[in-house]
Amino acid sequence: MYFPLFIDLSEKEILVIGAGHIASRRVRSLCGFAGRITVVAPQISDDFFVPDTDTKINTVTRCFTESDLEGKDLVLAATDDRELNRHIFELCRARCIPVNVCSDSELCDFQFPSIVENGAVVIGINASGRDHHLVKETRKRVESLFHDPQFKSKYE
Repeated sequence: MYFPLFIDLSEKEILVIGAGHIASRRVRSLCGFAGRITVVAPQISDDFFVPDTDTKINTVTRCFTESDLEGKDLVLAATDDRELNRHIFELCRARCIPVNVCSDSELCDFQFPSIVENGAVVIGINASGRDHHLVKETRKRVESLFHDPQFKSKYE
């Protein structure tokens, strides 16, 4: 089980290795919270989309190198190469940099939640990487609460 933790990422240096569908989803989710994201990948996929945002996103079109980790506070490995992902995990562990390998929950210091936002309310939903369908269904139910007229925030 993972402890839910909300953290200020506005001044953190985040590295995303890979630029495919999963990496794109992660970057889109981070944009509302992060100040700076660096994406490193040999090529940027056609479906890689980054919305207009205040987040500074730097894309580097080349293979990952160990020096990419310098000064990073958080790393997401989202490549199709299992050996590279494991290598990134080991390098981050040696440097005490929290890392998430998007395709392998065994190689994660943290889980990436499904996020529901409504004004100042931010809800993270996670099943410790074990049941993505349950997380998706839970997110839909939580989102529906915000549209339920009987659900009123005391701040409204």
